[in-house]
Amino acid sequence: MGDVLPDASAPHITLQINGLIYRYTAVKDPETGMIVHVRNEDAIDGGYVFEETDDWSGLPGTTIQKFFSLPYTDSTRWGDGEIAVEGEGSVVDANVVYSYRMDIGQEQITCLNPLSSPECPGFLDALRKYLANLDNLSPDDPFYDQWVQAQLEKETKLEEETVANEEDQEEEDLEKELSAENTMDDLIDSGQQAAMLAALTQVPKIETYYTVTIPGGEYQDTVILEDAEIPDNRRAMRSLARDETHRSMVRSQYDRNQ
Repeated sequence: MGDVLPDASAPHITLQINGLIYRYTAVKDPETGMIVHVRNEDAIDGGYVFEETDDWSGLPGTTIQKFFSLPYTDSTRWGDGEIAVEGEGSVVDANVVYSYRMDIGQEQITCLNPLSSPECPGFLDALRKYLANLDNLSPDDPFYDQWVQAQLEKETKLEEETVANEEDQEEEDLEKELSAENTMDDLIDSGQQAAMLAALTQVPKIETYYTVTIPGGEYQDTVILEDAEIPDNRRAMRSLARDETHRSMVRSQYDRNQ
């Protein structure tokens, strides 16, 4: 593991493993049997400090990815790792990533790898790059909680910035409306007025209407009076007589007062 993990040989440095992610693609015939072991030897007690077995027997080959959150274990116990295949088939594009924490003394954390701790500078950028290389994220991933927290903080920050920008824009709009320096262009939509005037000055359309010629020649009068004389309207005559009487009465009153 010396070429995978940072050097923790100095007596004041403690390196602990707390998670593991592996990914590979199995190449095999669906009818054949195949078992894949992903494991690390236990350099102190013998056996394996980590071992996971995938049984591909009777299954077609495809890509598999698994996440493991582990109790903090001193790196001195983690011996050589391997991906061993039993049966007919092979493994390609294998990748194993270890999550670890390095302590100097009791409290200080060295950040040779920004992912060592959320306290390391550049932790979020390193986490985004790490997640970009994965197809999905599982709650079993050792960085899942930090990723969720980072996403929540990012969304909260964006919401706060959006609300602040909206409030600033509302204040600017209100100040502009209340300002005494508003120009005519601010108070009136000059573009809309120009469009209205252009619509009213469509002379060719009006002239086309007035110059329409109605076909036809002389139209003969079709009204025929059956009687030679038109009788007087007696009702109208009675109304006129009453009007005349009324005017005489009013006039007599006026003459009497003279």
